[in-house]
Amino acid sequence: MEARYGLQHGAYIWGRSVHNIHIERLWCDVTRGFGRKWSNFFMSLEVSAGLRPDLDAHVWLLHHLFIAAINQDASNWAKAWNEHKIRFDNDRTRSPRDLFFFGMIDNGLRGFDVDQEEEEFVEDFDAYGVDWEELHNADIMAHHMEHNADEQLDPDAIENPFSNDGPHRLSHVEVQEPLCPFSIEHVTQLDAHLALNPHSISRNMNSRRSVWIDALDFCRGLYD
Repeated sequence: MEARYGLQHGAYIWGRSVHNIHIERLWCDVTRGFGRKWSNFFMSLEVSAGLRPDLDAHVWLLHHLFIAAINQDASNWAKAWNEHKIRFDNDRTRSPRDLFFFGMIDNGLRGFDVDQEEEEFVEDFDAYGVDWEELHNADIMAHHMEHNADEQLDPDAIENPFSNDGPHRLSHVEVQEPLCPFSIEHVTQLDAHLALNPHSISRNMNSRRSVWIDALDFCRGLYD
């Protein structure tokens, strides 16, 4: 972004996370919408259903069983959010989808291909992007502190409070795809076995727990 638009353009906001309070609000809504359900589910599997998150084979099995369901939950949540009504000061209600569509009609297409000369340059980086009302929302800030506690304790993550010249290091999360421990024939056998499980198409989390236990037992049997 900075290579394209320049260092003083404000394409990337350095500094404290309060500058990105909008995305924190979104993550808070995502967690409430469906994220916490899956987090609690995986923790319950670890506590009482044999899940070993340190084993690549177990992580692969989680992906194989539940990644499609998680993606479906995310798509359903995004669709509901895009269609939900927002009330404005003039008592009109509009959905985010309406605002995006009619905004392009009124203001033209917006994106990374817009000429740099048409973009607004930011003068005050310290105040840019801060939603002061949301910044004082106790629920949102509690969510931020809960999911960013490690950064608060990491001395390397602390920036110079007298400077806004960028962080000393960027956050990096490397997600490696778990390797399948089975041959194609074994995966086919697993899928055929799961198709016989009456809980395999259920969206109930207790039913999904039953599917995990059944699948884990079947996978152990393949090796035994």
